[in-house]
Amino acid sequence: MTWGSLDGLRRRLDAVDAAPTSAGGSDLRPAAVLVPVLMDDDGAHLLFTVRSRYLPHHAGQIAFPGGALEGRESVEQAALREAYEEVGLEVPDGAILGRLSPLPSPAGYLATPVVAAFPRPTRWTLDPGEVEEAFTVPLHELEGTVPEREVRTFRGAPRAIHRYRWRDRDIWGFTGNVLREFLERLRADRGGTA
Repeated sequence: MTWGSLDGLRRRLDAVDAAPTSAGGSDLRPAAVLVPVLMDDDGAHLLFTVRSRYLPHHAGQIAFPGGALEGRESVEQAALREAYEEVGLEVPDGAILGRLSPLPSPAGYLATPVVAAFPRPTRWTLDPGEVEEAFTVPLHELEGTVPEREVRTFRGAPRAIHRYRWRDRDIWGFTGNVLREFLERLRADRGGTA
């Protein structure tokens, strides 16, 4: 992915259906995650975090920065705030490309992923209460990874769970499903199927 290819991805994200999945529900709290696409001379990289082992939900799992909406903030505002609080990311104006489909999480949230592309920062500032580590994965390596798929029951309905294994990392569950949709949108932009 190059800077020049971002307009096509933005169009694909604009076409995303913002309706919750069938496994959603009115009792789920609204939340947002940021899918940070970091650009540098080597190409595009995705930023992931490893959640603190002391958190009550999904401790030690790989995730995108995110959390619950506060007050009247939009999903975009929440995603940017959470990314700043968790890893010190300052997302420049105009970096947001669009949204992916809202997904329910086992912790009781309906989270909307927000995709943003911007120059790779030189360092992170981690909140140790929430994040143990931040790392990046070259996008071209993820594009070449075939996810494992399993079906689990969630809120009484079957739900596909996707798992990406990258080096010694296990990206799965909610994050794996967000990653799968992002990569599908990216492939569709390049002439593949959505």
